[in-house]
Amino acid sequence: MNIIRRRDLREGRWRNGMGVSWDIVSDPPGSEAFDWRFAIARIDADVPFSLYPDVDRIFTLLDGQGLDLDFSGRRSLAVERPFVPHPFPGDVPTFCRLRQGPCRALNLFMRRGKWKAAIEILSSGTRIAHDGPILLFALQGAADLEGSVLGEGDAAVTFGEVAGRTDGFLYAARLSPG
Repeated sequence: MNIIRRRDLREGRWRNGMGVSWDIVSDPPGSEAFDWRFAIARIDADVPFSLYPDVDRIFTLLDGQGLDLDFSGRRSLAVERPFVPHPFPGDVPTFCRLRQGPCRALNLFMRRGKWKAAIEILSSGTRIAHDGPILLFALQGAADLEGSVLGEGDAAVTFGEVAGRTDGFLYAARLSPG
């Protein structure tokens, strides 16, 4: 299991320069031409999201009072509660409207046709098994995964099977070839 500590994440800018982000992990590492990418974004104002051609995105509110996503040519999406994954295409122009102040979100980006994800938000005891990569993120509270402890905001990448407990909520994304 590869553990990525919150304190080790480096601050960066959104692709469009309009916000702040922290890359957690990607494949290949550090590449703008990623197959998949896992990152945190801070949203401080009403702002357009960066475009990602041929990429699907799963957006999960971490904290804040919620927001609305306006998609070009599509129905808007109300993001009202934390820890609820919302999939949408990353190549559709998207404008974010904050409801009552800044928010943070967890984003999983996947190259369309190469990868897909099944996401669960887990609480209490858990066992996760999968043939491909498993991305984990401690949304709230800590998680003990077979003796490896993730503090709130820490992440991990593993393969195969992992069991453990969380005293809060744990994000688990099973990535599979698309």
